[in-house]
Amino acid sequence: MSIIEDPDERDMRRRQLAKRLVSHRARTQTIYAFTGFTRHRLETLRRRWGVVAEDRHRGPSPTSFTEFFRTNKSLQAATAAALLCHLLGMFQERETVTRKSMSLETGEQLCYVYEALQACFPQVEIQFEHLVLLANGLLDGTTLQLRRCSDCGAAILIDKLASPRSVCRPRCHPS
Repeated sequence: MSIIEDPDERDMRRRQLAKRLVSHRARTQTIYAFTGFTRHRLETLRRRWGVVAEDRHRGPSPTSFTEFFRTNKSLQAATAAALLCHLLGMFQERETVTRKSMSLETGEQLCYVYEALQACFPQVEIQFEHLVLLANGLLDGTTLQLRRCSDCGAAILIDKLASPRSVCRPRCHPS
């Protein structure tokens, strides 16, 4: 037996998600994809919430995984984000987080991960769209993979197109 969701409840969740995404400085196209709100509706909400133009990321979303491997801290943060996504069950379905499959539920889960990541790694500059890119890369599986370190067993994020290392750089072999 299916449960019919209350349209008012869903609209309230959409508004709450839009507010969270705006506070995370997500781009308009990302907010639109997760909430379904039009650009006009988003602009109205931003104005109501007092968001100034300088507080927004503009332009295309990031497309390169190199940000995750730039420093040991960014690698640790990306690995933690991947683990949190895994713990939330986001990788059980083998669909990528594309515009077609972005849903309210996925947006809420990614916000939880982003907020936890910011709390654990406040010094690492990562955009919300980087998290979406990370989730896509892990779901796709051709470029990114979450593995265990062959020396210590810790989780590590692997760039499959770069070196096929299976040892975590930060713990087993500090730079």
